[in-house]
Amino acid sequence: MRILLAIVILAGLAWSGWWYFGATTRQNAIESWLAGRRDAGWVAETADVRVTGFPNRIDLIVEGLDIADPEAGWAWQADRFEVLSLSYKPHHVIAAWPGPQTVATPYETVHLDSRLMRGSVIFEPDTRLTLDRSSIEIDDMALRGESGWAAAIGHANFATRQAADGAPDFAHDIGLTAENIQLPEALSARIGGMEVLPSAVERVHLDATLDFDRAWNRASVEAGNPVLEQVLVRDASVTWGSLDLRAKGTLDVDAQGFAEGRLDLRARNWREMIALAEASGTLAPALAATLRTGLGLIATLSGDAESLKVPLDFEDGVARLGPVVLGAAPRLVLPGRSG
Repeated sequence: MRILLAIVILAGLAWSGWWYFGATTRQNAIESWLAGRRDAGWVAETADVRVTGFPNRIDLIVEGLDIADPEAGWAWQADRFEVLSLSYKPHHVIAAWPGPQTVATPYETVHLDSRLMRGSVIFEPDTRLTLDRSSIEIDDMALRGESGWAAAIGHANFATRQAADGAPDFAHDIGLTAENIQLPEALSARIGGMEVLPSAVERVHLDATLDFDRAWNRASVEAGNPVLEQVLVRDASVTWGSLDLRAKGTLDVDAQGFAEGRLDLRARNWREMIALAEASGTLAPALAATLRTGLGLIATLSGDAESLKVPLDFEDGVARLGPVVLGAAPRLVLPGRSG
């Protein structure tokens, strides 16, 4: 009996020591990372950092988080951020955002609040913390821009994973589904006269593979983002009332960071889509008229005037829809440091 009791006590002490080691390591890691960011010229402040969860969990709780990279123009503030894990699986963490957040970009500052925002991240079990796969789930998110607009998302899922064998070394498959997207009121008012459209976009979906020049790991965050080199779009679609737009194709990134390649588009009720883009201010009236004429001819020749199959080409920094020049191609490289 004494031997058994001694074994139990020793096992308890060993487990307590292991938990303390893991908790201390995680807290020291986040505090060292924040200090390193400050040394690199970032803003990296917190009101409180603590670890809880003994004996089976190691839960990092950060309150009053304020992180900003002035050079890139990005910043993130959160009242509370949680990184949760089991003691015996430290490379698999659950992230939770239980309170309001603010995200600042070079273009706009957005305030976020949601009923649920939770993510799962699995790293390769080594010190480099190379990303293996991740996911984020969102319910009832409200977004408000400092310029005065407001929007909402009913439900969304975003997931990534390292691409399967045969894909480039640093490629990641990504999937995104967002449902019940409420547009800003000003935009809804401009397009409100279109009776074919409900008040919310029903569904947005993306299934793609993104290829980068190096791995996403701890060094990527600390030294600069990996550079996007290619996007393989297996399925991109938007469903909004009677409007249905789908795309697939491959896009490379040219030396200036612009998309280069082709997406094959398939659109149902495409004339209403042009009217929508014109009403929202995305298309100038002259360009909208040109698109109606040129794409109308293509649709008529295909035998179905309401459905359209047409290539969207990007070349030399210019976007063309069929024979019509739309303007500049999109940039696929984020502003700020890369590499």
